[in-house]
This record gives sequence, C-alpha cells and structure tokens, in this order.
Amino acid sequence: MKVYIQTDIEGISGFISFEDRETQTVENFHHRQRMYRMLTGEVNAAVKGAKEAGADTIYVNDSHGSGYNILFEELESGCEIIHGRGECFPEWLTELKEGWDAMVLVGMHAMGGELDGVCPHSRWEVNGGKICLSEASMAMALAGDLGIPVVFVSGDQVITGELKKKNPGIITGVVKHSYGPNCCRSVLPARAQEIIREGVRKGIERRKEIKPYVIRGPLTLNLLDSPGHFPPLKPVLKKPVRGRNMTEVFGKAVGKFPWASFGRKKMDWYRYPSNLSGKKPLT
Repeated sequence: MKVYIQTDIEGISGFISFEDRETQTVENFHHRQRMYRMLTGEVNAAVKGAKEAGADTIYVNDSHGSGYNILFEELESGCEIIHGRGECFPEWLTELKEGWDAMVLVGMHAMGGELDGVCPHSRWEVNGGKICLSEASMAMALAGDLGIPVVFVSGDQVITGELKKKNPGIITGVVKHSYGPNCCRSVLPARAQEIIREGVRKGIERRKEIKPYVIRGPLTLNLLDSPGHFPPLKPVLKKPVRGRNMTEVFGKAVGKFPWASFGRKKMDWYRYPSNLSGKKPLT
C-alpha cells in the first residue's frame, strides 16, 4: 500500500508566528531548529501510523519554504523524503500520481483571510470565489483528480474544520486551538504525536470509505495573498486561468507566479538580497 504524506509547518503544535528567515540571531536560529524538531516529530508519528495501517511505500514531501525543514536523518524508518524547492520544477506534489492509496496532510494552516486561524495565508479562488481553497484543500483537490482520497489532516481547529466541511469522511487531528493569527493553545508535542499517529492509522484503514475530493470543471482559478499574508488580500495573477480540471488550472497558475521559475535557475541563494555578495555561486 502506498501513502503520500504532504507536510507544512504552520499547523504543527507550538507554531504561532510566521518563520523569520532573515534575522540572523542565535535566538532565531534556535527557535527555527525547535520548530523543525517538532515538525519532524509529527511527521514521524504520521509515518508510524501509516506503517501500522499496512503501508509499505511511504513518501514524505517536505513542502514548507525551502523544502528542507524536516530533520530527515531523524525520520522514522520505512519512508523516503522529497525535499528541496518544489517551485523549481513543474509540480508541487512531486511524485503523486495514480496508484497511490491515500494522502495524509500534516501541519496544515488556515487559508488567507481566515483570521481565526494561526498564520493564515494562500487563498485559492475557484470560479471567482464560489469555492475557496487553502493549501491543504488544494492538495486534497489535486489528489482528487487522481482518484486519491485524503484521509487525515492535522492543524488547528480552523483548517481541520475547513477540510471536514469539504470532505466529511476525513479524519482530523486538532493539535492546537487558535485564538487568532499569532496566538493559540497547543497540546504538548507527545500528545500531538499520539493524535496524529492514531488519526493517520484510522484514516488509512478507512480509506475506501473516504471519497476523493473532486471539483468538477471547467473552472477558473486565481491565488489571493498579500506581502504580509494579512488582509487586504490581492489577486496574484492579473487574470484567472481557465482549464478543464483542477490539475490543469493549478499548473497554469503556478507557472505564471513571479516566484516560480521552473527549471534549475532560481534557487533560494538568489532570492534574498542579503545573500548576494556579487560573486557567482558554485555550480
């Protein structure tokens, strides 16, 4: 059995504010390392739950920021990890294709504009806002196009509530209660891992009862966000893209984003002015 674990970080227990990738202080360094350890712990719990449910092929997609956040040398055995800048290749859910039995979502956050959730950002609008998707429900829709059910999601009560409303069969794991964008009440890491391990196991065991989430086309799609991730949100593209299904419009939209340069030309080293020394990088 093949299980795909898609991860983010804003939805893990204990995470309350956007990651600071610029401030070069000892405090910031150690804080980020703490968050990576907690993320790794929650991913390990998901891998354990998947193995207990009978999965023998498990891929973990390290999908936050740099795509290099999970401490992979500390991962539970029995999985393989996809890491690095996904935006440098023409796909987001790398290696996800027909034939996977289930998808699991760990560390998800609320969509942009949803100010009851921790670190809300990224609001996908389908057909002019008739349907709005977070990154988590976008992953669920893309998996749905392939006939793959998303069986579990963890995060705060806002993101888990969104996915439960869109797909009532999904198993949810609430690891923190959000009071707003930068404040929450978290369960302790050990308890969060228990919730995720049990939820993933249960979700995979019930995978045949959980329907893939499919948004029927044709449709239009745009992404709304803002530089600070808080309202007012603005469309990223001047015009929504059109297509026959979610996979097609998502591919068109991502290919037009200013930060997405497919190929191997634009990587993190180039993205931040503080890293530019005037010297050519090693190749």
